[in-house]
Amino acid sequence: MRIKNMQITEPNIIKAAWELLDQIGIEDFSMRKLADLLHIQAPSLYWHFKSKQSLFQTLANEVAKEAREAAGLEGDWEEQLFHCASMIRSVIDKYPCSAQLLMRTVPSEPDYLALINQLLQIVDPLPVSDSDKFSSIACLLNYVIAFELDKYEQRRVDTAMKNEADGGAQGSFMDSLERLSGDGPNVVQRMHHNGLFRELGSDNMFRTGLKIIIAGIAQLAQQQT
Repeated sequence: MRIKNMQITEPNIIKAAWELLDQIGIEDFSMRKLADLLHIQAPSLYWHFKSKQSLFQTLANEVAKEAREAAGLEGDWEEQLFHCASMIRSVIDKYPCSAQLLMRTVPSEPDYLALINQLLQIVDPLPVSDSDKFSSIACLLNYVIAFELDKYEQRRVDTAMKNEADGGAQGSFMDSLERLSGDGPNVVQRMHHNGLFRELGSDNMFRTGLKIIIAGIAQLAQQQT
């Protein structure tokens, strides 16, 4: 679908870019396709953005800005960190392909840097080195982004497996599950039979992983004291 009679401004380009990402994904995104959606020639886009990467940087910064503004700073540092990470995930889930955008860009934009600084401020009072503080926040951010990336890829895999004839990979998985070798009980089979594999990508799984990371940061701080 083409967007006709729209004034070509930076906000309108950004709006169209989100729409295109939602339609075709980040893998097939191009400035030419974006220009076609806006019913303009591709060179017109370069008056506003020097490259596709420059546009992606702006989109990633928009995600970071909304996440930073939505994150409250109430409670102790653990509660603040949990809430901030949850809000980042919520915003990532709102914008199409935003996890991929955050993974494919560098935090050079002002709001992206401000978000990282806000997270660092939460752990700054802890009695650990700056290196450990930075590593802790990097680990936290990577977890949030990777969780959403994994959920996105899992949906694609599930769709592909459903379209396979004769069971395909799903059938092979079930056969392997039944014939799993090794000593001791078949724990993975038990968990699959109990439906726990359906937890993949769930809110509960995200919260559990987040609690583990924050508990690890707390343990690190406790060791220093």
